[in-house]
Amino acid sequence: MSRGLKLAMSYVSVMATLTATHLGSVRAQLARIEVHSFTSTTSTDQQILTGSKEGKPVTLAGERRIPRPGSDRLPAVILLHGSGAISANADEWARQLNSIGVATFVLDSFTGRGIVSTVADQDQQARLAMTIDAYRALELLAKHPRIDPARIAAMGFSRGGQAALYSSLKRP
Repeated sequence: MSRGLKLAMSYVSVMATLTATHLGSVRAQLARIEVHSFTSTTSTDQQILTGSKEGKPVTLAGERRIPRPGSDRLPAVILLHGSGAISANADEWARQLNSIGVATFVLDSFTGRGIVSTVADQDQQARLAMTIDAYRALELLAKHPRIDPARIAAMGFSRGGQAALYSSLKRP
């Protein structure tokens, strides 16, 4: 085996060890993971835009992670998935945010509606439905004693990015 290959293998081994140690320390600091259900509404975009109160109630869920023990109030980020549903991407962002002391809530807007993915058919769910879901998640998070209700943000990926953007606008 060449010296260069041995050095490269040593480097990979060291990096894997450091990464595992870092992830282990992040996990060790995580105070709590909780799964919460809440009620939202399945409405059409037209119903949402016109402020209609009509729509079918739906029970959704999300995973709240409190990054450390204590009684201090923490900022939080609602993570909104894309058309492919919750993926490892959301988990990695939750871990990174938790590692800097930010609580997270990974919102699942599909399972309660019987949707697996909207990649092939975007019409399975109204574009603005995830925005309403984000507001409902905000209401849930704001009541938690460890969450600072003035410091809750939304962050989304692809389709969830649209919902994060729309949730920052004046509420319909």
